Amino acid sequence: MNARVAGAVLILLGAAGVTVEAAAAETGQIVVVRLDALNGSGESGTATLKAQGAKTVVTVSLVNGSAIEQPAHFHTGTCDKYQPRPLYPLEDVVNGKSTTTLDVPIGRLTAGDLIVNVHKSYADIATQAACGIAKP
Repeated sequence: MNARVAGAVLILLGAAGVTVEAAAAETGQIVVVRLDALNGSGESGTATLKAQGAKTVVTVSLVNGSAIEQPAHFHTGTCDKYQPRPLYPLEDVVNGKSTTTLDVPIGRLTAGDLIVNVHKSYADIATQAACGIAKP
């Protein structure tokens, strides 16, 4: 990497509030969030968060996942009481699977004030199918 590109990367990381040391320390860190079935969905599983520098790859894997598109998000709050507006959207879960790369460091996602929420469907977005607290 030439000096100009390296400098640009450092500036972007600093603007995003990520120090080079923090990004390097988080790279490779993995946090597995247990997703519990809700509202009789029978859909349970995990959301695996893997740090990649200042980004995080989120892989949702549900047992008994639906064949229809299910919206999934990070919300602020708890599974019982969360802010309805999603903080970080994830790719739709289809057949129990979804993978999303977020431009957010893993430490921000696992600070303990966020949940991973899989909704029943777009037609019934108010009903949660699975949920878990995002924390290490």
